Amino acid sequence: MGWIKGDGEIEDSYKISKIAAHVPDLVVYSTLTNDIPYAENFHGVLLFADVSGFTNLTEKFSLSSKKGYGADELTRTLNSYIGEIVSHILDAGGDILNYAGDAILALWTVERVQLSEVISLVVKCSLNIQDQCGVRETEVGCQLKVKIGISAGKLSKVIVGDEISQYFVVIGRAVDEVRLAEGLAVASTIILSPNAWELCERDNIAIDPIENERAVKVRYIKREPSFSVEKYQDSIGTSVEHEKVARVIGRKVNLAARLMMHYPGVVSCDSETCYYSKLPPFYFNELPKKAMKGVKNPGVLYQFMANKQPMYDHLM
Repeated sequence: MGWIKGDGEIEDSYKISKIAAHVPDLVVYSTLTNDIPYAENFHGVLLFADVSGFTNLTEKFSLSSKKGYGADELTRTLNSYIGEIVSHILDAGGDILNYAGDAILALWTVERVQLSEVISLVVKCSLNIQDQCGVRETEVGCQLKVKIGISAGKLSKVIVGDEISQYFVVIGRAVDEVRLAEGLAVASTIILSPNAWELCERDNIAIDPIENERAVKVRYIKREPSFSVEKYQDSIGTSVEHEKVARVIGRKVNLAARLMMHYPGVVSCDSETCYYSKLPPFYFNELPKKAMKGVKNPGVLYQFMANKQPMYDHLM
């Protein structure tokens, strides 16, 4: 088995991705020279996705699983489902701001004049999520579903703390409205907040009104958004160094989600992770190649062999 060389570039990218993959881009690319506390104002589109069915799933696994493996099966099922939702968000250019249990808050930062176009982009992303993940059957007979709220408008990123530790929070009307929209949603639906409905391309989004509410329920999008993911990413223009770091972060997060989807039931990783594990080569077996959406040339992929026993044969 051939190991990659641990040269300086790989070492640096590994350290960056290991830390930054857990931090929103909104923070990673912040200005580091401002006095604390400070606030930055910007415009953005928020998506709040909330998974339902978790409680029933937990109860079912606790009753049906054998040998105390219920917690592991539950974790694997939820990770696979939420990982697929996250992949759709990342593929659409979104930034994961926060996880709250089985809920996800994502952000698209944008210029004020581009809000309507990016709202359409996020609506399209949400429709893709509902199409692919709206209702998911599980092995214990429970369904997982997701409901989505979308808002848009002016936001503020506030950084507090000291030189040793700092914390960030995103505040603004759009945050309040995305929670309102998600609260009005039921499983497998998408709700646009009042402000998002006011700002969006109304002629392109078919909706149903909600009685006694200014928020609306999304039915479908009439034509593909004119603002593509590539155009959106270009519009938030970054420096060369920013782009270098972004590629490291985005690639790692997306690859992890794709591996979880395409190689279920095993511990899989790329050659870089393999190398930095510092484990002997016999702990890893090369996995068969698979086409994975959004992943180009992932290199050799490996399965970690628990107890040094092959586990992938049943998936062949």
